Order: sequence, then structure tokens, then C-alpha cells
Amino acid sequence: MEPIRTIAQLPFRRRDVLDLLQLREHRDAPDPDYTGYGYARADEIHLEGDSPEPRALHGALVLAVHSTEEPEELPGDIELEFFVPEVAADYSVTVLLSAFLRAWLPRVSGDERAIALVVCNPRETRLARPAAAGSTPLYYPLGDVASWLDGEDGRRRVRLVAGAWRLAEDDRG
Repeated sequence: MEPIRTIAQLPFRRRDVLDLLQLREHRDAPDPDYTGYGYARADEIHLEGDSPEPRALHGALVLAVHSTEEPEELPGDIELEFFVPEVAADYSVTVLLSAFLRAWLPRVSGDERAIALVVCNPRETRLARPAAAGSTPLYYPLGDVASWLDGEDGRRRVRLVAGAWRLAEDDRG
């Protein structure tokens, strides 16, 4: 694969939600070195944070991306890093979340009822709803995110845990 020159060239692919969130195999804790990314569709996903009850999202588009290791403080934005081993073992590119969503959200969105943005947000950056989301609610975390799979095969539940989950609001400037 050639080096990435535009955001649209990122190999941002649809994946099964369990693979995307590294939930296929049992684990006792999330892998801090996991750098997978992509998007998935989930019939139901649960967001757990500062509210007493987890929020269940039905018919959700799940976007999983990674912030840079030591993100710079950027008001209203987060710097993302994509590792692309198809180019070279240690090859990565960085891009602002706002630019990424402008380029990719129209390409992967459809009839979802909600969007869950899975990205570690250690600076607890407040995000405006991107225009590409339209009227679809977009939820994002404050703090780091951990994914968990609860229950047995017949009644499994995907749970995303962060310090808090917020609804991106319209940017009224």
C-alpha cells in the first residue's frame, strides 16, 4: 500500500462490532496497546459513565478511533492517530477529529438512530455535533473508554465505559 496522502485514503473499514472493540476473545482488562479502528453497526450498545443507569443506544453506528498518545489541547477538537501497518510496520498518520468526521461520516452513515464515537478523550474536550451527522444524536466520551462484553451467548451486551458520555450539541458559535 502507498503512503496515505488524504483522509479519504485511510483504510477505515466496516468491521463486526466485537472485532472492532476487541471483544471476540475473553480478556480481564482492555489492551492499552490495541490500535484497531473502523466502524460497525450495533443493534444495541450501552454507554456507561457518570449517570446512574447506562444509556442504551439502538440501531447505532459505532465509530472507533484513537487519540494521539499525548494529545495537545485543542478547543473543540481531538488529534487522532491511525496506525497503518499495510504501509509499514510503524507507519501512522494524524488528523483532527473534525476533519476526519467531515470526510468519513457521510461515507459510512445511513439509517442509524444514534452514533457512538469511541475515542479516548483524556482532556475531556467538548465536541460540537458535526454537520455530517445531521439530526442523528452523536455521543462522545469524556476521559478514556473501555469496552466490555457482558452476559452469555444468548444475551450478550456490549458496554462502553467512560468517565462520562455527552451528546454533541449543535455549534451555535
